[in-house]
Amino acid sequence: MKDRIENNGNWFIVEIIESCEPVSSDQTRDLRRLQVHGNYILINAENAKRAYEKAEKIGRENEYEFENTDNVKMKWKFEGISQVLPIYDDIQNGNELFYCDYGQISSRRAKKIVTNKKEILENIKPYKS
Repeated sequence: MKDRIENNGNWFIVEIIESCEPVSSDQTRDLRRLQVHGNYILINAENAKRAYEKAEKIGRENEYEFENTDNVKMKWKFEGISQVLPIYDDIQNGNELFYCDYGQISSRRAKKIVTNKKEILENIKPYKS
């Protein structure tokens, strides 16, 4: 197994936005409450446009319906793409994949962005094989 993936400008992180709600929801109510997720996926493509198109296809393919524990028929729906972020470095342990520019903010606000280790680790679900 290689420890490094060479990047020739063809790797992108794309955020797919998806929502979940009851199938019976009134779709005409644009202020209705939904469960919304932003899923970051890794895409290999020759350019950003193609990365966008590949992510759209993945988003649409992952729509599905299910019945929840209250016997309500629910649907995960692809809403669209939020971001296409190019990765500039090779992909390997410790390399930067992308960054977030928080702009010119106070040192107090910068400290508030940081989350403590315990809180971060509590929210990570264990991997199930």
